[in-house]
Amino acid sequence: MRESRRLQRLSRHRYGRARSDLKLLTAHLRHDIVFAGKAQVQGEIAAAMGVPAGTDVVVRRRHLHDEETGKPEEIGASYIPIDLADGTYLEEPRVVPKALFLCIEELSGKRYATARDHWFSRLPTAEEAAALELPTGAPVMQVIHVARADDGTVLEVSESVWPADRIVVIDDYPVEAEPSQPDAPSEV
Repeated sequence: MRESRRLQRLSRHRYGRARSDLKLLTAHLRHDIVFAGKAQVQGEIAAAMGVPAGTDVVVRRRHLHDEETGKPEEIGASYIPIDLADGTYLEEPRVVPKALFLCIEELSGKRYATARDHWFSRLPTAEEAAALELPTGAPVMQVIHVARADDGTVLEVSESVWPADRIVVIDDYPVEAEPSQPDAPSEV
């Protein structure tokens, strides 16, 4: 039954699939672009982009809904460096024809090479609770996704927020066969 199924985020396979089918990463959901244009980044987003708080970037805010029920499933935003997106169609509040990262690659001439996801479980802001139609006290899951080119340039930072009871994160990866030293130790 659809109501009991959680959305699955298979992060490691999203880019390859989108390169293959040339669709939006979440093509199964209805996309509403609620803002597109220049805005200043603050806090965690500025830190993820490696820029001072108050820096202008191109922002694309979206609300995603289940096609069948109209139920809100995700809210989010993408933050693109101004030098990559200023004066482009990414400042227009309409859904792009394919995955945003493919649009950014075309505009920048650079290819996405690495990505890092930062996951948080927290209570929603009042705005998030209203947009996601959440009852009081219902938690959300948030991801801040940082995508970089081979040269380390940040091409995009995106954030997504879901009702915690409607998402499962699946991280499928090879297990190292040989001893190695990690870049940073795991704390859990």
